[in-house]
Amino acid sequence: MSNGGTILLVVILVIMVALLLLGIRGISWAQNARKELEEEEEQRLVLKSIGDGQRSIAAALISIQSELADVRNRIAAIESALKDTK
Repeated sequence: MSNGGTILLVVILVIMVALLLLGIRGISWAQNARKELEEEEEQRLVLKSIGDGQRSIAAALISIQSELADVRNRIAAIESALKDTK
């Protein structure tokens, strides 16, 4: 093998190693991106469940407020009836 052939072989090996390193880095980037997407999806689901919980609490509060207003009206009616009987 001549000097030119040896140099060509070394150059080809260096290029192959560089391509291999770039491929490994690309795979690593892809895995990191996939992991970030999964984490974002988990966060989205948590936030959705929090929002659902807040909506159900708001609905319960509205129901409690209407029931409280009904109780107040009944108490007022009882007080009025008691005042009328005096």
